[in-house]
Amino acid sequence: MVWEILTVPLHRLKELFPGIRRFTAMAVTFSYHPDSPDELRVSLIKRNGTESSWGNTWERAGGTPDEGDPTIIHSATRESKEEIQTRPLRIAGKAFTCSFYHKYRETGDIVLMRTRGFIAIDHEVTRDNGETIKNENTMAQRIWSGKMQQAAGHSSVKISDEHLDHCWFTEYEVRSAALYEQDTPQGPFATLRAKRDTVLLAFELFSQSQGQKLPPSRDIVR
Repeated sequence: MVWEILTVPLHRLKELFPGIRRFTAMAVTFSYHPDSPDELRVSLIKRNGTESSWGNTWERAGGTPDEGDPTIIHSATRESKEEIQTRPLRIAGKAFTCSFYHKYRETGDIVLMRTRGFIAIDHEVTRDNGETIKNENTMAQRIWSGKMQQAAGHSSVKISDEHLDHCWFTEYEVRSAALYEQDTPQGPFATLRAKRDTVLLAFELFSQSQGQKLPPSRDIVR
């Protein structure tokens, strides 16, 4: 896993990384619960357990780039909008990336996948009534209950049909997540190791971006 500044068009990714069979992108959004405004939380969603691989595990909103996306940054933005109705307007000046093996759905082959993540510094949220609110700082209203071992509280974003639930987690809770094991029943909060590590890296990147230790943030052009 490495830091990476990404400036190339989407169509050149396969030329630059010929060993990678699949690319994915994600935009990572942070927020604060109104009752604990000093405790940073990250937004994660729970995968559908019957219609996708790694069922019932938690992850960031993201997915495969579309042909119409100019860059993978735009892919991350689009996926965030589609899956949690949150659109990044500005991202941190560096991306982060990790690679891991994945079963290719179309052929069943095990292929190498590379994920690129971008930290949302500024964003807008679409409400159920269609209203768009820019940079709402206290979206983290549905948070993890350690006592009940489930998400609790009002859902502040609308998730797509591809996922089962939405929740905001602290860095400590992400570190404590159970790791996914194939063909084994998953606990209430489980995630893939690589995905957990990318989220933990996102916490680090967000903290650095707040301290202005990274290159200037980038505006997202529609």
